[in-house]
Amino acid sequence: MRSLIRSAALAALVVMTAAAAHAENEHLLQGNWQGSVTSGALEGTPLRAQIVGLKNNTFHATLYFEQKGGEEVAVEVSGKKPDKVAIGAYEGEVDPGEKLGGKQTLTGTVKDQVFTGALSHKDKKSEFELKRVELGSPTLGMAPPEGATILMDGKSLDAMIVQPHWVIDGEGGAHISGSSIVSKAEFGDAQYHVEFRNPYMPEEDKGSQARGNSGVYLMGRYELQVLDSFTDKPKDNLCGGIYQKAVPIVLASLPPMEWQTYDITFTAPKFDAAGKKTSDARITVKHNGILIHDDAVLDDATPGGVSGEEAPQGPLMLQDHHDTVTYRNIWVKPLG
Repeated sequence: MRSLIRSAALAALVVMTAAAAHAENEHLLQGNWQGSVTSGALEGTPLRAQIVGLKNNTFHATLYFEQKGGEEVAVEVSGKKPDKVAIGAYEGEVDPGEKLGGKQTLTGTVKDQVFTGALSHKDKKSEFELKRVELGSPTLGMAPPEGATILMDGKSLDAMIVQPHWVIDGEGGAHISGSSIVSKAEFGDAQYHVEFRNPYMPEEDKGSQARGNSGVYLMGRYELQVLDSFTDKPKDNLCGGIYQKAVPIVLASLPPMEWQTYDITFTAPKFDAAGKKTSDARITVKHNGILIHDDAVLDDATPGGVSGEEAPQGPLMLQDHHDTVTYRNIWVKPLG
């Protein structure tokens, strides 16, 4: 397991400036990048980067140089902003510490999904090359098992209480617009598979609730957040968080415009004959195949669902929060 050095001296952003307005495929400048140092003193060093699109045609990136033992050094760039810059170009002073040779100048360009650049100090220069990768999810496209109830199959929304603003697109997904949507069937203990894609919304503040906001409500009452939280530190109100209840163990978000998955095992709350709750709801979640909640206890419903009162069964609800999040391939298999 790689460990990331996150001290103030090493936490860092490469600031890149785009000269033109947002292009149709501008989102391809952001995302995950992988490669290595191709020449110089650091030749052969594994290198990855994460680039995030922000407002005013700017991009933030962090470069992670892998060291022996799997640790990573995150490079800090002060960032310069020349008057005329090709899209994705950047330049700045960096001081990643003695592990990478001390203070250096970092230059580079992102073009045609290739990220090239160099670290330079006096007459020493280490060049690098990275390519954009879509890491994906190991459960993307997972077929429903026997006994599952199919809620979205890309062909119809017959299993849902359909609002007029939901439409199926050419990729088999359904866009949110103007209303939440609720399943006709209700479930208790169950296994869920949900696929979703966040829109690219760079003009909204990073880490805010305005970048591709929605929510998957188990039993219509317990919200698993959906949001563009690529590179953000885990929180209960960001992607993968259980709103006001549980923070993800790790960050597992992919960039917006890439399909992601939630695979959920949900245990419903239990009640006695008089209607008194005898045990809380519990939830285990894998986000893009990565465990982010391990049998977390949900002692009460979260806000915004079909009801604030807990119950032994309830529908699946997909929340409308005014952003065009897309869902597809949703199924639920009752357990027990």
